[in-house]
Amino acid sequence: MFELVRRNRNRSFWLVTVMGLLLAATGFGAFELMAPGAGGIGIGVALCLGVGMFLVSFYAGNSVLLAAAGAHELNRDAAPQLYNIVEEMVIASGLGQMPKLYLIESNAANAFATGRNPEVAAVAVTEGLLNLLNRDQLQAVIAHELAHVKNRDILYMTLLAVMAGAIGLLAELISRYFFYGGGRKSRSSNTSNGQAQLILAVVGIALLIVGPLVARLVFFAASRTREYLADAQSAIFTRNPEALAQALEKISGNLSGARLPVPKVAQPMLIVGAALFETHPPIDKRIGILRALAGGGGELSYARYAQAFARTLGKSPRFLPTSALSERAVPCVTRPTLSAADSAAQVRPTGLRREALNAVKRAAGYEVLACRCGATIKIPQSYPGRDTLRCLACGQNLVNR
Repeated sequence: MFELVRRNRNRSFWLVTVMGLLLAATGFGAFELMAPGAGGIGIGVALCLGVGMFLVSFYAGNSVLLAAAGAHELNRDAAPQLYNIVEEMVIASGLGQMPKLYLIESNAANAFATGRNPEVAAVAVTEGLLNLLNRDQLQAVIAHELAHVKNRDILYMTLLAVMAGAIGLLAELISRYFFYGGGRKSRSSNTSNGQAQLILAVVGIALLIVGPLVARLVFFAASRTREYLADAQSAIFTRNPEALAQALEKISGNLSGARLPVPKVAQPMLIVGAALFETHPPIDKRIGILRALAGGGGELSYARYAQAFARTLGKSPRFLPTSALSERAVPCVTRPTLSAADSAAQVRPTGLRREALNAVKRAAGYEVLACRCGATIKIPQSYPGRDTLRCLACGQNLVNR
């Protein structure tokens, strides 16, 4: 597994290098268009912009993202069942560090991980996810997110996202500059500078047009590869690839008409994104690989995932290093997994959603009153009619019993 993470880091280094060169080239082209001869200054400004944006994202990006998503932190006492699922996957993955756990009050079923390393990582799940999945499926989603943490995906995806954003920002600023007439003077006063300036101007325009597009393509390519890798690791951590296949099937079906719980810039970090053809691999391909793996019988390994990948997509998974393919196989779970239709109709006895929501309400100053019949009601602690409250299900007094 160490070699797998090392290979992932090496590929990330080259991706980041490409994005850095694109950022510098875009800055050069932008400043050459505004002031011929100022391309060197543009490179410096572009790199400073990228570094500044990254430092903010590196040290405060996870807090900003969680706050923007309206996430509420949960602890072991508040949500013991959900906490236990995460603990199990921390042990299975060998992560060695328990991430913080957050709940987002959103009906859109989804999850994401954030944080630059395992020591400051966080995993956020939505209310809709807890309401939609059974325990095995939720465990598989958590394992997928912990795989991103273990591989340091979040750090590199953050850096790539920042660079892509910086390139897009430069292109947008320069296009507005020329749209409002800022380039008229420079164009008219430099017609005698000869062909060199003309060539630089053409190159600058090309970079402003092509740069943001290439940056997004590099970003999307990195995101897609990492989703496949995290799927493979989730299957091995849980010993149950079918559970993740069912979870992806349910989540993608839930996306229709749902508002995603995070800002657009962070949507590539979700386990299933809105624009599946852009930031994530096709969902049917991911599910097909997992089901081919589950149907292989007996044992699970990266080598078997590579075989399932090749059968489904007709090409080899180059993101898996040779050392990972030689790792020993682990036994697949023998307990039966419900079909997607049966699982959707199943009444889940775990109460994960209720437990987590009650914890959020208590943290917000609400009192959670439970009736003997099993119903609960949440009220502000200063509610004036507290002593006379009755259960809406059975009519019993909730306080004076």
